[in-house]
Amino acid sequence: MRSLLTMLGIIIGISSVIMIVGAGTGARDYIVSLIEEMGANAIMISVDATQATENDFLTLDDIENIKNKVDGVESCSPMLIGMGKAVVDSYGKQATVMMIGVNTDIYLSLPEGCTYGRFFSEDEYVSASPLAIIGSASAQTVFGYEDVTDETITIRSSGKAMKVRVCGVANIDQLAGSVGGSSSFTSFFSQNEDEPMMVLFLPCTTLTQITGTSANISMAMVMAEEGSNNEAIGNATVNYLKASHGNFSNSIYVAQDMATYIQIVDIVMQVLTAFIACVGAISLIVGGIGVMNIMLVSVTERTREIGIRKSLGAKTRVITMQFLTESIIICLIGGVIGLTLGITGAYAACAIVGITPKITWWIILIALLFSSGVGLFFGIYPARKAALMSPIDALRRE
Repeated sequence: MRSLLTMLGIIIGISSVIMIVGAGTGARDYIVSLIEEMGANAIMISVDATQATENDFLTLDDIENIKNKVDGVESCSPMLIGMGKAVVDSYGKQATVMMIGVNTDIYLSLPEGCTYGRFFSEDEYVSASPLAIIGSASAQTVFGYEDVTDETITIRSSGKAMKVRVCGVANIDQLAGSVGGSSSFTSFFSQNEDEPMMVLFLPCTTLTQITGTSANISMAMVMAEEGSNNEAIGNATVNYLKASHGNFSNSIYVAQDMATYIQIVDIVMQVLTAFIACVGAISLIVGGIGVMNIMLVSVTERTREIGIRKSLGAKTRVITMQFLTESIIICLIGGVIGLTLGITGAYAACAIVGITPKITWWIILIALLFSSGVGLFFGIYPARKAALMSPIDALRRE
């Protein structure tokens, strides 16, 4: 019991560090993957709606001109957002629908393409065909399975209704949440069984007919050519829009480089994880002090044993190794228990928020070496005290 209580500080320290580092690294990978789904060469062009007039919003002509006139741009797609209500025609299930009006260029930002079905064609985009691409998670939530190609959905928005056919299924839910902003992102992950959230990509021309509004686009996704300078292309696009709309305000048009976001998120998550892990490691120091304390008690209790061993010829090195080994073993066993609890805790915590922790071999190795190091460091003084004890004084002790 005393040994177990001695290990407790080590167990708590190791488990907390493992859990924080594993869950933090998993969260970092998850957030970075959300951004990478838009493409490392993606540049988001947004309009500050709080100060923009109707003339300042992007038009479909702007989207084509950015693609054709700005050097280094491979593709450009509008990201026209609309909200509405949807009813699955086959069995009447209702859902809140987040619609994003895009063109065929957005397909370049989907590295996996369509999981099922196909993307709409350029001719279907021009003719405003009633087609939609549904997110994989949305299909699973609303229909109960993913391959929902050729299913029809009736969408109502702004007093208008349109029946659209699902022509493809793609992994667009997280991309839509990132583009739609924090409120839409939160709404998407706050689904309920009565009225879940559905994400659809539609031709921008079709979306304007559903919502009954003009294509006042406040966001566009620009894909830069491979190897291009994203920052330069973003600035060139912003300058084109300022000249095209005659608005040279410094903040009306903003270019956001997704690759820069990846670097920022990576740095922030690494610093945050390291800081929290260091705070958790403080308990290892506390646990080490506990180990030293209990080893000093052990030396005191076994004074006579030490005296007998030394009088029979045990060398100082042997006595030192006896108590040092005991200290290391206590910490190592505590480290193994803490490692097990930490890995279990990381998976349990990440399961709640739907991410996967990242436990690497070097984290396990560092945890075990650190716990052994604690035993070695805090066991040296008690071991040396025992080894340097005079045999006569030790034998005298009752």
